Amino acid sequence: MDYMKVVKPWGYYEDLFRMKEVVFKRIVVNPDRQLSLQTHSSRGEFWFVASGTGFMVYNDLTKDLKPGDSMEIPIGYVHCLVNNGNEDLIVYEMQYGACSEDDIV
Repeated sequence: MDYMKVVKPWGYYEDLFRMKEVVFKRIVVNPDRQLSLQTHSSRGEFWFVASGTGFMVYNDLTKDLKPGDSMEIPIGYVHCLVNNGNEDLIVYEMQYGACSEDDIV
């Protein structure tokens, strides 16, 4: 099955499933790259680390990430995903709420 792949400066993501209220994505962060520090006003997220290592910023906390780790990011929480390892960091993300790529602050 072909999925929509969106290339970003930090790597790429693929939509695996998308509806207005729920989205499932595969996020691939290249070594020494990171997503922007962001928050969402209309959606929350749940992350599951499939492979690679890195860390996330979660409001004022920093949490190391390894395969098997998971984290829920409620609506309004500031967060960032960072790959500080030497292989791709692969995270599966489930968005819930009013899901839109325009909801990134």
